[in-house]
Amino acid sequence: MLNKLKNWFLGYLTVHISGTSPERFINLCGNRRIYIWNIVKDKEKYKFNISVKNYKKLKPIFRKTRLLPKIDKKHGLPFFLYINRKRKGFFIGIIMCMILVYIMSLYIWDISIQGGSKYTPEALLKFLAKNEIKAGIKKKHIDGNKIEEGIRLAYKDIGWVSVEVKGTRLIIKITETNMPAPIEEATAPSHMVATKDVVIKEIITRTGTPMVKPGDVVKKGDIMVSGILEVKDDFDGILERKPVIASADIVASSYYDYYDSFPLNHTVRIYTDRNKNGYYITLLGRKLILYNPRYSYTMYDIIVNEKTMHITDSFYLPFQYGRVNIREYIEQKDKYTEDQAREIAKDRVKRYFDSLSENGVNILKNNIKINISNNICIAQGRIYVEEPAWEYKLIDESEWRIEQTDEYNGNDN
Repeated sequence: MLNKLKNWFLGYLTVHISGTSPERFINLCGNRRIYIWNIVKDKEKYKFNISVKNYKKLKPIFRKTRLLPKIDKKHGLPFFLYINRKRKGFFIGIIMCMILVYIMSLYIWDISIQGGSKYTPEALLKFLAKNEIKAGIKKKHIDGNKIEEGIRLAYKDIGWVSVEVKGTRLIIKITETNMPAPIEEATAPSHMVATKDVVIKEIITRTGTPMVKPGDVVKKGDIMVSGILEVKDDFDGILERKPVIASADIVASSYYDYYDSFPLNHTVRIYTDRNKNGYYITLLGRKLILYNPRYSYTMYDIIVNEKTMHITDSFYLPFQYGRVNIREYIEQKDKYTEDQAREIAKDRVKRYFDSLSENGVNILKNNIKINISNNICIAQGRIYVEEPAWEYKLIDESEWRIEQTDEYNGNDN
């Protein structure tokens, strides 16, 4: 890929050669380290690509092999600039476009919320907007730690938040407290600490100092594997402490308490054939309505389908377009049978199990019971699992640095 880009920037040629010894010509190019590519036989001729710089080195080889060269096509930036040398407006437009793209790259144009099930992306986007975090904010004003802390304080049942700026996107990943937090890679010396109360089943340490063994009961926040290595002398005295990124395979047993309920009496929405569409565009945060339909529905849903223009997966532009679909519905009261309610509850439990499995949790057993009382279906119980249940914690310098003392007067240096 890099060679193709380099050849395009420097320019290259497609050349036809005709004569009686094309194989000798190719061998001589190889001996003199002249790179040619895309060699194709075209009837009695050979066709290949070569850089402009190397083409100038072919004259003695053409004389020796008595081949006749003919330049078929010219490719690359130098030839493109030469052909369009009189089109000043075109080049000014390219420069202005590059400047505009650079300016746009300094801002966030798309905020993506990933993970979670209880809180919708729309609700979290509204919360962020109230705190001045919205599309159009400068990247330099993004404080990931502050955003993470704000979300955790506002939503008590969101236990893990990760904020990442990628191109012109702000990607926020959340995990609710009834789900295990995904493990992030450490980039600085760190301990491995417990994220919850667990019993250690298995631990295999690669780097660091293991602080627990199979069968130990570990409390949330305890260090499982220390990221501090101690170098000792022959008398078991500590000569030096080295901070590293702890690494180990840990399997721990723990549990999750599950609770879910819903009423048997519910309202069903029945959609009619009546619906209308509206269209809009948004540029730099300003919405322009292209068509706003009139409707007189009493009950209706508004479904917005919006797309953001982007150059790559991480470079989004400040331009959105969307369609607003207004669908009429009527409400009808209904009631689940006990069998239907139990099936719905089982399906919800299964989805929860699937979510745990996706996060690396091995479900051993559960005692979830489904009961129906006073027209309410309740599913609750405990799920016993095996899981890593750890996260990285950065090592403070005071944990590993040994204070040196003056051997003559006993004072610190």
